[in-house]
Amino acid sequence: MPVTVATLLGTASLELTLHTPTADVDRPVSWVHVSELADPTPFLEGGEVLLTTGLTLAPEDPQLPDYVRRLAETGVVALGLGTGLSHPRMPDELVAAADAQGLAILEVPRQTPFIAISRAVSAALAAEEYAAVARTSAVQQELTRAAVASGAPAAVVDRLARHLGGWALLLDAAGTPLEAAPRSARARAGDLATA
Repeated sequence: MPVTVATLLGTASLELTLHTPTADVDRPVSWVHVSELADPTPFLEGGEVLLTTGLTLAPEDPQLPDYVRRLAETGVVALGLGTGLSHPRMPDELVAAADAQGLAILEVPRQTPFIAISRAVSAALAAEEYAAVARTSAVQQELTRAAVASGAPAAVVDRLARHLGGWALLLDAAGTPLEAAPRSARARAGDLATA
């Protein structure tokens, strides 16, 4: 399951508050980046949660909507503002600009260090990657066992189709189906020859 903004909001220890309830919080998070630059977008790839204390974000700054627009256009999934340093509370102007762009704005309370958010995302991404490797390893072992058992070709094709959630064919050199799972997949052999 991918790490999302909702995942972070659901991590009670982070104490994050969403200020843009209409923003899509189910977008996957690729990483966390911290920046106080007036324009951090050249250093972003999309999918990030961008954290800032807002040193360059004055609520009365007419460039504030452009800042938020650039973040949204770059694919930032959320902007986290650390309150209690440069800003005692979440600026209404920032919330309005983010709401207009559909960008999630998270309030990061003073007691939550940015590194805690980075670690939470890093740990979740690592767990997700480990789970994928473990699933792949388990499937590989199952296919290997099927390959050395009696009725191997049919068993391998059957298990492969099941794990793919689709169909599988074993063809000979001429393209004739030797095994198919499900059986109805045999009809697809002709489609493969013309592809």
